[in-house]
Amino acid sequence: MRILVLEDDTELAAQIAAMLRDENFAVDVIHDGQEGLEYGLDNTYDGVILDPGLPTMDGFSVLKRWRDKGLAMPVIVLTGSRKEVGDMKEGIRSGATNYLTKPVDLELLLDWVRSVVNSGGPAVKQPVIEHGPIRIDTQALRVWRDGAPVKLSPSEYRILHYLAVNAERPVSADELAKHNFDGETIKTSNEIPVFISRLRDKLGKTTIETVFGYGYRLADPPADPPAEPGAECNVLCRFRHRSSAGSVCGRCCCLPPVFCCSGRCSAPRRAKYRAKSSIRG
Repeated sequence: MRILVLEDDTELAAQIAAMLRDENFAVDVIHDGQEGLEYGLDNTYDGVILDPGLPTMDGFSVLKRWRDKGLAMPVIVLTGSRKEVGDMKEGIRSGATNYLTKPVDLELLLDWVRSVVNSGGPAVKQPVIEHGPIRIDTQALRVWRDGAPVKLSPSEYRILHYLAVNAERPVSADELAKHNFDGETIKTSNEIPVFISRLRDKLGKTTIETVFGYGYRLADPPADPPAEPGAECNVLCRFRHRSSAGSVCGRCCCLPPVFCCSGRCSAPRRAKYRAKSSIRG
């Protein structure tokens, strides 16, 4: 996932960027409002950390311009004080997702970033993402397949995480490149298949599907095998009805055939029904 940090305090920006990179986020840091506006328009971000008091163009103006252009990425605004009610109202009207006051609690900021990036909004956190046999702990940065740990490189982890968050649709190689690498380590769409191949080697060849003409997606979890007819009752019963052909019709003999097999088997010809239950009163 790729985050833009737009903060004029260079020391704070460096602390935030280091924290996010330690958590496997790709991070771009900008200290100027006009430059930040252009970065947001020219690149694709999964979230933005924004300081309102930027040089050349204030943060709220940047945010409003982004929203006017249809950019909907979540934006966390860092403000000096909760007493600045007017600024908070302006930020909300401009499209801010949430506010945090300075001095910034970095752990709280990280929780909010994880929240808006993993769930698409601040209301629901998903620290663990599960898709079929794949399990991703977004806080511990660990991955398992069928309960066994899988060691991934930072780039492999980012791509798998992005595919898991967007599991309902195919994701193009270009989108994977833009969302998961910062300006210093940006990869081209031609390099993404290399990471996909490595992920398949580690997670299983069928884990990631190629959707020709569209990109990649995590394979749908295998469907549960159909339950054997009468399986629930067969645990308790000794006999099952047999059809006229002699094969088990799959229905339990606990109920008269009219209820349990619609009278289609040969059981109605029996003089009586015999059943034993493993549960005795």
